Amino acid sequence: MFKRNKQLSIITALSLAIYILLLLFGSFKTEYPLTDFTKTDIYQYLGTESEKLKLPPFSPEAISMDAKANNSIGRYVEKNQFNKDQLALLQQEVPLYSIEINADKQVYQINPVTGQLTMASGIQMPVSGQNGIDNFVKSYFGEEYVSQTKEVSDNGIFEDWDQKYVFTAPTSLNDITKVIEIYTINDAIVKFQHFGEANEFPLTEESIWAMITETFSALLLGVLLLIVTVQLIKRLRKKQIETFFWPFLWSALVGFSSFFLASAKEGSITGLGVLGSAVMAYLTFATLLIRWKKSTESKDTNILEWKNSIFQGFLFMLIGFSLTELFLFVAGIFGAWKSPVLNYDLLINVNPWILPIVPLFIGLSAAIWEEAVFRRYMIPFFDRFSVVASVILTSFFWGIQHLSYDVYPWYLRIIEFMIIGSFFYFIYKKFGFKTAIFCHYFYNSLFTSLFLFRLDLKVGFVALILSISPLLVLLLKTKSQEARMKERC
Repeated sequence: MFKRNKQLSIITALSLAIYILLLLFGSFKTEYPLTDFTKTDIYQYLGTESEKLKLPPFSPEAISMDAKANNSIGRYVEKNQFNKDQLALLQQEVPLYSIEINADKQVYQINPVTGQLTMASGIQMPVSGQNGIDNFVKSYFGEEYVSQTKEVSDNGIFEDWDQKYVFTAPTSLNDITKVIEIYTINDAIVKFQHFGEANEFPLTEESIWAMITETFSALLLGVLLLIVTVQLIKRLRKKQIETFFWPFLWSALVGFSSFFLASAKEGSITGLGVLGSAVMAYLTFATLLIRWKKSTESKDTNILEWKNSIFQGFLFMLIGFSLTELFLFVAGIFGAWKSPVLNYDLLINVNPWILPIVPLFIGLSAAIWEEAVFRRYMIPFFDRFSVVASVILTSFFWGIQHLSYDVYPWYLRIIEFMIIGSFFYFIYKKFGFKTAIFCHYFYNSLFTSLFLFRLDLKVGFVALILSISPLLVLLLKTKSQEARMKERC
């Protein structure tokens, strides 16, 4: 019979109680209205606005879309605990979030409520001085905007404009102002953006440190690819690889899952999607080949180990949920904010018939490759120096791979992943690699499934069943084994 860890079950029950209490009595979290537009609608909005402003044409095949929330407005409405009706009224005046569209060399943002452009960069719109800019603002955005400041660039390394013009207009809320920023080079608008800004919560954009950290993240991935490849070649030459089957199976799951997600989001097979999937699959395969030790246990022992890993992973997932919620609660006290539209890109980009499958593949792709690289491969290396160094470095390297999340401050995810990374370090060291994978898998897949319940109960229910399918298979097999044992008795 399947042996359950009583201590772990007790800790899980207490964690689950804390999680429920935080949900009921913790900090307020704003939920923005779900999207009621499609990818086709966004194409039409962009096409109409591009033609109106005579912007460069674009190819739908070259477009990727993502939802970007305004962190100034987001922090303001959370502090003031706006309800759905208040959000709906505010959304008529300022965009709560925009749909960011990368089209060839241009980047656009569309207000999904009005269909108007809220940002355009990489463009060339000729204007004749201050009068031309005034006319553009009033004709496109409205007569109520008043010119406030004009700033000359100091030619900084991150500035690609000569002059910046700022216009403002009031809203029905005294604390919120509508702002337009126009950037020019040689009498041509190269970028403009329109947003709402709350007085106590100035809008923050990506900082220099965020750019440096993202660059470091990319370099880390490149260095890791090189080191892993060299190490793998050496082991192959010395015939130190113990097995190919399990590393190949795990990496195949990663490759297929990530490729499916990339294709589903883009709506077609893209070169970038294929490349990203290939890199993830290769790193998984190579690191597992290097670290994998062939099991000498019997088949029954291995099956029992798998059962324990699935069940323990599920319990640790529940503990992880409460740990994350507690972190966000404490961080919220200090003004931290997480975008309410983090998963809205799924609703925009993915076919509704495919949505229930998405959490399954999100769980598989992230859990396997991240646990293989940041736990199974890196931990033995850094453990040689010290446990503290191993926990800090593996968690930090894992965290900077998740900087694309829309949060405030920008390094919030790094802190969160440093804490959660310590939690996963403990799971890996005490309960093993497979338990860490299943904990990670259940966490990602169930989190996404719960979001889909907001869209449609049937979609969320199917996604939930698919997400917990490993646990359901485990329970069915356990009952089947118990029945066979009774028959033998």
